[in-house]
Amino acid sequence: MIRYRSILAFVLAGIAAFLVSCSSPATTAAPTYTEAQLAQIERYSADVQELRDRLLEIPPLVQAQRWRDVETFIHGPLGELRFRMGNLARSLDPKVQPEARAAAQEVFEHLIAIDEAAKARDNRKALSNYNGALADFETFLKLVPASEQPVAFVPSAFVNTVQ
Repeated sequence: MIRYRSILAFVLAGIAAFLVSCSSPATTAAPTYTEAQLAQIERYSADVQELRDRLLEIPPLVQAQRWRDVETFIHGPLGELRFRMGNLARSLDPKVQPEARAAAQEVFEHLIAIDEAAKARDNRKALSNYNGALADFETFLKLVPASEQPVAFVPSAFVNTVQ
């Protein structure tokens, strides 16, 4: 009986080791960008971030019921937003582009709804679409790679100067 337990334990250990060695974790490679692509993405991202910061000017205008100013602001300073977000989305990794374009489209749809709310003088619709635009904007910006990439090789001459 002890022999059978020993043999059974040995066989189960062998099967477990075989199953573990045959399986492999699913690995996905992060999108890689060249330095030139990262520089371009950083320029586009700065432009888009600047317009995102300007978006914060809408709620005070809505609360003050300055509807003409809301319409002018959407068509004026935020008029370039579609172009700049489109440029940024096109410069991203092809795997991320469809999601970035969809998020950008959602931002534009919310801006159109804010414009319609301004024409109808509807505070509630304007502010709810403003919140939706901010949420979709954040979704879009999460798809943009961080500007700081890990450095693979740092020459020893620069090690002491980097703090």
